[in-house]
Amino acid sequence: MKNAERTARTKAALIEAAVQLFGERGYGATSLKAIGERARVSHGVIPFHFGSKEGLLLAVVETLFARFSDAVIAPLLRGRRDWGSRDLEAVMRAQLAFQIEHPEVGRLFQVLMFEAIGPQPELRPYFVEFHERLHGLGCAWVREGVARGALRDDLDVEATVTALLSFFTGLRTHTLLAEGRVDPVRVHEQMLAIVTAGTSLLQTTGRPADATREPPTDPATRGTDADEHGA
Repeated sequence: MKNAERTARTKAALIEAAVQLFGERGYGATSLKAIGERARVSHGVIPFHFGSKEGLLLAVVETLFARFSDAVIAPLLRGRRDWGSRDLEAVMRAQLAFQIEHPEVGRLFQVLMFEAIGPQPELRPYFVEFHERLHGLGCAWVREGVARGALRDDLDVEATVTALLSFFTGLRTHTLLAEGRVDPVRVHEQMLAIVTAGTSLLQTTGRPADATREPPTDPATRGTDADEHGA
């Protein structure tokens, strides 16, 4: 085996071991020695290949983002697009399939995210950068959909994308906490119906969306409102 191939295999083994152990124990509680043992290589090579433990974490994040992109984003870019509800459904279904097929990835990101906002603040920049990349991709798609007339032109683009990303994060959290009591497919289908109705050019009534329409009044407050206006 050539040195380049041996190096690539060693780095891949260390990254996979880190994915498993960071997800099981958290970043802070995982030692380089444990990662080396899981990968069946000397932990002394980790600084050589990645510079540091944080360097290994960065390699983990980049590797998983590439896998996510290949599984969820790339198929959409290769296929026939409508920039509207069909694209939205394709992305959400691909994301769900990725989550089901790679539960260790979802667990890892949830564990590291909670560490980043808690005891391991040094992780925070990695998650900020990762979410900014996803948010940027989402915003670009929504803006293009609006420009092409496939999505409602009154959408708050950044808030819409943030809501979608928050849904994915929340579903992973509930799935992990509920230990089999949450059906992610069922929840996904319900969310897809809600989001499609809320972002498509036509509402479920078949009428064009009206951005100027006032929100419905709470029946419990109608009498009070009428009194205030002298009705």
